[in-house]
Amino acid sequence: MMETNVVMVKLWGMPVGYLSWDKKSEVAFFEYDPEFLDKGLDIAPLTMSVNSPRSKKQIPWTGDKDKLYLGLPPMIADSLPDKWGHSLYKAWLRDHNIPAKKVSPVDHLSFIGSRAMGALEYEPAQKLGDDSVFLVDVEHLYEFAKQVLNDRETTVLNAENSILWQDLIKISSSPGGKRPKAIVAVNKATGEVISGQGNIPEGFEHFILKYDDNSSYPFARLEYVYYQMALDAGIIMMPSELRSYGNVTHFLSRRFDRVGNNRIHTQTFAAMSPGGDSYEDLFAVIRRLNLPYTDSRQQYLRMVFNVLARNVDDHTKNFSFCMTSDGKWQLSPAYDLTYGVDISAPAFLNRHSMTINGKNENITRQDLEEVAQRNDIHDYKSLIERVSAAVYKFKDYARELNIGQQLIESIESDFIRV
Repeated sequence: MMETNVVMVKLWGMPVGYLSWDKKSEVAFFEYDPEFLDKGLDIAPLTMSVNSPRSKKQIPWTGDKDKLYLGLPPMIADSLPDKWGHSLYKAWLRDHNIPAKKVSPVDHLSFIGSRAMGALEYEPAQKLGDDSVFLVDVEHLYEFAKQVLNDRETTVLNAENSILWQDLIKISSSPGGKRPKAIVAVNKATGEVISGQGNIPEGFEHFILKYDDNSSYPFARLEYVYYQMALDAGIIMMPSELRSYGNVTHFLSRRFDRVGNNRIHTQTFAAMSPGGDSYEDLFAVIRRLNLPYTDSRQQYLRMVFNVLARNVDDHTKNFSFCMTSDGKWQLSPAYDLTYGVDISAPAFLNRHSMTINGKNENITRQDLEEVAQRNDIHDYKSLIERVSAAVYKFKDYARELNIGQQLIESIESDFIRV
């Protein structure tokens, strides 16, 4: 794994370019493949466009040293997982006696191979046994994932758990976010759950399964309540549902980066606009990509929803854009909408991750209206009312799912009334 320093980056079976790691400067270099440039697919239009003189002259692009990108070009850093996937990777390295200091982010991409979110793939890929589809015992794997998460130092690879360990790595090593999740495929007719990496058989659909990792706090049910409110607010989301395995309920959401077995090229706002840290910056990206007005309007609804319903975990990786096979960009469906406040944490830790009108707390209706006016959102007053009416249903949806009255009141009292 550590032998090679160069990986080929691929998209839809074709070579995009070559990524290498410079140990000395701790940064990656990326160069487009000349044949890919001829195709005119602008997969990173705002950070390293195929049409820029630098790309055309075959001058390598240098990675971004900001800790969000770990020395990789932002387009490629998107393929690395966040906290949960990264903790699994570290545990896998430990169990294979590979010192973490000796591996680079390019090695990590090599390990991920074809399992990244979105459509980019990396060769040479670190094989994890064969890539065939296997049945997933959600209940069993959930218990094991919990064990890995809680006693990371002690969960070692042994004869009894090696299959579980390999299964967990295969289905969980690529998704983003802090909470444990798995990449699965679900057969709606039979209820069967199989691994969702690679191609899946007919009758199955690609899902992300979020483990409800703490039974004392209803993560999954709360996220489902937010999903229902978001739909009422007119926010576009992928079909989502709750499923119980054993006595634990998990949240499942259909993937927007897969249509059947076709992969959709996806870039987060973080990858599109390094340094972007406000909703205004996000609207600017929508304009720079020449997206239709409906995408700006949709993004406005999401911003208002995050403010009113206190989804303060609205960081730059929680907004994405998708590219069709003919190179057209569009705003992705919304995802990761839930109550983002940690009730036990001090107030300064519960501010919005991105600013609105220069503020990340105490945001008022006036702030929301000013952002609308500056971004040509026509019917902003009725959009705010629509979101407000949807968030008002929180209590009813939460009661339907038997969320405790005390928690309902605590969350509702934290909502922003406009």
